[in-house]
Amino acid sequence: MNIETERLIIKPLTLDDAKRFSEYRDKEEVAMYQSWDEYPIEKAKQRITYCIKHPFHGKRGNYQLGIYLKDENYLIGDLFIEIDGHTTFTLGYTLDSLYWSKGYASEALEAILQYMYEEYHFKICLCHVYEDNDRSIKLLTRHGFDRIHKSWFYQDVLYRKMLNK
Repeated sequence: MNIETERLIIKPLTLDDAKRFSEYRDKEEVAMYQSWDEYPIEKAKQRITYCIKHPFHGKRGNYQLGIYLKDENYLIGDLFIEIDGHTTFTLGYTLDSLYWSKGYASEALEAILQYMYEEYHFKICLCHVYEDNDRSIKLLTRHGFDRIHKSWFYQDVLYRKMLNK
């Protein structure tokens, strides 16, 4: 499975990506809005190995896909997809801070939303965002996501997008 955009390719991660995957996820500014504090290479290898054994197929489960610069085949981020129903999936995204504010997150987001709608007929995408992550909230709002719930326990906010709109 490859999703191509003007500048990106979204595709499964390989074990060759483990060092790079760990590298950008381990950055303090990247991890501050994620569920981890550090991301050692051992953890990266474990996650990628899991993903190789459980490839993305649009059915129940959780998956990680790499976001690569198309011309260089260079990993700049990843998408987390969790499917727990027939019509809804949860999406998470992580981008190396060197590639922030260059439109890559928007490009990857639009591509995966379109793919999930057209290929698998999903109707709803959910994203959990920490309430102080202004950059991510602006990204979701620009792409038509609505704020629907705040979790007092996790201190995050749930955003939803209806994919047929």
